[in-house]
Amino acid sequence: MPRRYFEDFHVGQTWTYPAWTLTEEKLIEFAMRYDPQPIHTDSNSVAAGVYGGVIASGWQTALDCITPFLEEVMKETVGLASPGLETFEWNQPVRAGEPITPQTRVLEARTSKSKPDRGIVKLEFSGINSKGYIVWRAIGIFFIGNRSID
Repeated sequence: MPRRYFEDFHVGQTWTYPAWTLTEEKLIEFAMRYDPQPIHTDSNSVAAGVYGGVIASGWQTALDCITPFLEEVMKETVGLASPGLETFEWNQPVRAGEPITPQTRVLEARTSKSKPDRGIVKLEFSGINSKGYIVWRAIGIFFIGNRSID
């Protein structure tokens, strides 16, 4: 049974998760399956390129940054739907061995005017490297049931 409702989300509330790192092998393995571009898969051909080697697929970065929040918070939340994302940015490349810290923050939380059994929560997801740069960022909107929904 879900234990989190709209009322449990507050502006400024932040979840920060332990940093993760990718090995070059995992980076290439993901890219071969989901994003098979040489910049992600062929370390030999891109060694002399702009990034000096392969970089992580942005999709892998996004998944690895958002998954801890989904597993810890959203799986226990009365999530009703999401109309989509407002922002989705890849700001810096991610390389093998680089620690990335996932963070999620509540930007807005308001009761729905048309459906009083739910609230609308705007969340900012990000991945931050060891230099403090935001390598990936997304802002998503979620409809979350309030306690009256039960």
